Amino acid sequence: MARLDAILDKQHCGVLDRAVRNVLGTDLVLETCAQIADGLPLASVANDHYGLRGHRRHGVHHPISNHTSLCLGAEEAARDFLSGFAIDILNFDNKLLQAYQSAAPGYSIFYCRLIELVAVAVYKMAVLLFKQGYQIHDRESRNAASTINLLQFPPPATLFAHYSYRARDQYPDGVADIVGYWAENRILGGVMIFDRSEARDDERTPEPNVYLHSDRAGVTIRVCQVIDEQQQALVDFLMSSPVGTCPCPLSASDKNLKRFDAEYATENEAYRDIWERELPNRHKGRGARGVGGCFPDPLDYPKRALKRGEEQGGRGGSQSLLAYLAGGRAAGSG
Repeated sequence: MARLDAILDKQHCGVLDRAVRNVLGTDLVLETCAQIADGLPLASVANDHYGLRGHRRHGVHHPISNHTSLCLGAEEAARDFLSGFAIDILNFDNKLLQAYQSAAPGYSIFYCRLIELVAVAVYKMAVLLFKQGYQIHDRESRNAASTINLLQFPPPATLFAHYSYRARDQYPDGVADIVGYWAENRILGGVMIFDRSEARDDERTPEPNVYLHSDRAGVTIRVCQVIDEQQQALVDFLMSSPVGTCPCPLSASDKNLKRFDAEYATENEAYRDIWERELPNRHKGRGARGVGGCFPDPLDYPKRALKRGEEQGGRGGSQSLLAYLAGGRAAGSG
């Protein structure tokens, strides 16, 4: 691990610093950091999460539903933290910094490494904030009715969690890393992962676009590659001065057709850190039933939905793919 100035020249460091400042200056970052300082996510945010979809569907009332506003002092604590935060206090992987330093603007590898460093910075920023130990909600209320642990036993380590990034025993900072991935998901639209299948030479083998691994309601839980327009909008925002319009959080749609199940990420050589998720616990027949053992639906498998729509269209017409997708998971299997 190394500080930025140990490896990066002034130009590369300046571009990265501006990119991180552009992201951290958004209202979304303040809202996310305020919840971490609070100690609990807002109900609206907690419900925008794959792990609680089943409870909502079956009418289970989770006590987090009562947490509809931030506790007093949470937003102020977040503002104070962000005002004193600078990227140069963080350490980054030496190889990542070297790869960014070796890349020249104008090539895809430069922009992919810039996005990766920004994603890591957002993640590390949230880790650092969580380790400050604000936890304002826990100090203000010990009422059992407002705790978060009533639906699982043993209780979850934190509700600040992306469903697929909870392997705290193998994370350098344990639970704090879980919170970091959650914050990255909330701010950027998902955890950013990258193609590691080969060494890249942009003149012969340009690096593919980044992949997005989201944990949000109404968004596929499969890993999706962002399309060119999404990646370009993000790069334009990161490099803008004065700051431009933020396209985050990014979101996958039926246009993001290159995707795969998260449990096969390392086999597809797409990840950020090889230790970021637990090894998959597969059982026979799972792949045939879709994500998480469920029957595949158009939200997760748009190519299948497209094929189905074409087949039905050939039998006398059918609703459009977009209309079919509009119902999300409620559209059923197919």
